[in-house]
Amino acid sequence: MKIAGVTMTYNDGYKIKEWKTHYDTYRSELDYYVIVDNGSSNEYVSLIKDTFPGEKVIERNSNGGCTAAYNDGIKYILDNTDADAIVILGNDIKTSEGCLTKMYSYLSNHKDVGIVSTAILRINSDILDNFGHTITYFGTIRECDRGKRISEIKEKSKLTELVTGGFYMATREYYKKVGLQDEKLFMYSDEIDTAIRTRKAGFKIAVLSDVYAWHWHINQPGQGSRKPAANYLVSRNRVYVAKKHYGFIHISIMFLTYTFVVPLNLLRHGFKEKAGYAFWGGINGLKGDMELNRYTEF
Repeated sequence: MKIAGVTMTYNDGYKIKEWKTHYDTYRSELDYYVIVDNGSSNEYVSLIKDTFPGEKVIERNSNGGCTAAYNDGIKYILDNTDADAIVILGNDIKTSEGCLTKMYSYLSNHKDVGIVSTAILRINSDILDNFGHTITYFGTIRECDRGKRISEIKEKSKLTELVTGGFYMATREYYKKVGLQDEKLFMYSDEIDTAIRTRKAGFKIAVLSDVYAWHWHINQPGQGSRKPAANYLVSRNRVYVAKKHYGFIHISIMFLTYTFVVPLNLLRHGFKEKAGYAFWGGINGLKGDMELNRYTEF
C-alpha cells in the first residue's frame, strides 16, 4: 500500500501556518507528497521550500487554475513513483487520525468505486458541511446532511453523486481509465465534470463518515467573498459542461439560464458588473472559448 498526496498553492502565505499544522497530521500516512506551485512569486516559492523541506515542489510558470496544477502533480506521481493511490489535499484541509489509510482501505475493498472522500466538517467543529452531494439539473451542487452533527450519521459509508474537488482519493487504475482533469475548466464545475466522467467510465463515487476532514476556508485578509469576475467562470463552465456531456435540450436550457436568467436576476439586485461577467461567460461557454481565464485573476 502506497499513497501519494498532491497539494496546489498560489501565493498562499496568509494560510501557510495552518497548512503546515494540517500537513503534520497526515504526512505520516503518505509515502510521497507533491506540492504544485501555480506561478507564485519567487519569495513565496522559497517559503514553501523552507516550510516543507524535502518534499517535491513543482514550479509552474503560470497560473493554470485548479485543474492544470493538480494534473501536473498527478502526472508526476504516475510517472515517477510506485504509488497505488493519489489523494488530492487542499491546503486548507485537515484530516482526522488515520483518515487517508481508511480511504485507501475502502478503495481496495470496493473495486467498483473510483473515487472516495469523507464527510467534511466545518472549521474546528463536529457540524457537517456535507456528507456527499447531489447535482441539480441546472448544474448546481447541493450538500447532503448539511448542518447535522457527525454523530448523527449512522452510515459508515454511502455512494454519492459528487465529491468536492479539494479532497478525494483515486487509484492509479482509475486515472488510467478515466484520465486527468479537464484543464479547460480552470476552476468551477471541474468536480461536476469529473463526477460525470467517473460514472461514464463505470465507476462509483463514495464518502465515508467513520473518518472525516475539516475544511478551514481560509480567505485572504480583506477578501471575504469571490470577486465579481468569478461569475464569468461559473456561467461559462456550466454551459461548457452541459455541451460536453448532454443533448440539445439540456444545453439550450443551461445556455438560456446562465446567459439571460442569471444576469437579469443579478441586475435586479443591483449587481451590474456581475451580470456582465455572467452573460459573457454563458456566451463563451456555448462557443467553447475557454481561454479567457484572465477574467478571474484572484
